[in-house]
Amino acid sequence: MQYHNPILPGMFPDPSMAVVNGTYYLANSTFQYYPGIALSKSTDLLHWTRLPGAATTSVQADLRTAKSNEGIFAVNLRYHNGWFYAITTNFAEFKTLILRGQIQGDSIVWEPTRITVDLQGIDPDLFFEDGHVYIQFTGYIDNHGTKAIQQVEINLENGEILAGPRVLTLGTGGRDVEGPHIIHKNGWYYLLIAEGGTGAGHMITMFRSRELWGPFSPAPNNPLFTNRDRADEPLQSIGHGDLFQDSRGNWWLVCLGTLPTSANFQQFTNTGRTTLLYPVDWSVEWPLIYNGVPTETVDLTDFPKHAQVMPNTQPTSGWQAQFKADELDPEWLSLRVAPAVTLNTGRLTLSGQDDRLASPTGHPSFLGVRQTQAKEKFTVRINQRSITGTGRIGVAVTLDADHYAALLVQSSAIGGFDVFRVQRVFDVSLDEQIGHLTALPTRMTITNTPTTKIFTADGVSFTTDARHFSNEASLALNTGDVQGVYAVGNSQLIIDQAERTAL
Repeated sequence: MQYHNPILPGMFPDPSMAVVNGTYYLANSTFQYYPGIALSKSTDLLHWTRLPGAATTSVQADLRTAKSNEGIFAVNLRYHNGWFYAITTNFAEFKTLILRGQIQGDSIVWEPTRITVDLQGIDPDLFFEDGHVYIQFTGYIDNHGTKAIQQVEINLENGEILAGPRVLTLGTGGRDVEGPHIIHKNGWYYLLIAEGGTGAGHMITMFRSRELWGPFSPAPNNPLFTNRDRADEPLQSIGHGDLFQDSRGNWWLVCLGTLPTSANFQQFTNTGRTTLLYPVDWSVEWPLIYNGVPTETVDLTDFPKHAQVMPNTQPTSGWQAQFKADELDPEWLSLRVAPAVTLNTGRLTLSGQDDRLASPTGHPSFLGVRQTQAKEKFTVRINQRSITGTGRIGVAVTLDADHYAALLVQSSAIGGFDVFRVQRVFDVSLDEQIGHLTALPTRMTITNTPTTKIFTADGVSFTTDARHFSNEASLALNTGDVQGVYAVGNSQLIIDQAERTAL
């Protein structure tokens, strides 16, 4: 049996797993996007259902001033005594926070309040033992930029630090030690971490100790998992993992990685960091992750027990929204706050705002979904009751406040509608008319290819280089491309359907 990575394509970084009664719950970072903390569930590790995000109010996590690549950093998801605990750092507030939730029906209901912990660091992990609660995290230990994995004991009721912080390890020498997770197994406390910085040098390493507070000794075969010296592998930037056991007791690793596009002797990434899955053999002292090489195709021939929990088929990344429910599909994302939308039977109305995608902390009327692969089309069907007013409506792609493009229409002084290309790449901005339509377009599309993005509205189109929206162009790897609908000013964009299809 084989399956293909990523198991959750698109921008789903920093995966963390909790297993409850045979169901796998996966949490991922969301940065400046709302709602905060992406959640998914599965019963077979391949077919995933998106759940509503955990942080939906500013009391839980205030994202209103989150700049690009800020907001919800690495989240850790754990289940203990009937409760889910999601711990993360909201960089917009620079607060470490814990949310509690319980399973109700098919989803998780999260408490409206949070527990705040006074930590000077990021990437927190929760570890429960004998009535005590510990947090492992990464943070600076001097004024020279030295990072270390540290630990505190806390009072879970109020977040008070009871002991620590104490340094557990400086890592194996790679930069940016981060993403710690503690696993207690066979009398050892294993400490899984990531090193090398999110990028080409990313790697997974491990330490262990007989005592929870250390000292911790490194694994003899560190790094346990990396592609830092394998530039020819399709998957890159492998790191920030979490170990878990499936419903049959088999060990697995979820980790992040990228799937770059190669063109003109260059590699660039539009889909951001995504979630990968690998079988683990932990029958000896240290875990052996797959065959040691993070591959796109995973062959389970040598892991027959792992294969028993998986189906023989893997879903495609197609998606469609027809707005038949009273709530937004959890696939949708907005920037920093809840979108200004109204749902009626069979249609969605997005009301315009004055804020633009260029605003570093603004709240533009943008509602999007992740780009999940290099060859993909995003299509929306425009309801003819849409109103442009003195504003504009259309489709857009954004990576951050300095890298976006949009195809927008606005009412023309001569009747009909003028079509505009609006784009920004670093400090270069473009706002030009590229065509005219006698009526509102019925469909608007964004066609992603490995090297281009093509924006079209009923025959009027423009093409731009996909590299302008790549992580390499922005020099930041936290997020990936998000494509969606966009309304500016006193407009109302009404859509009857939205879909994302593979090409």
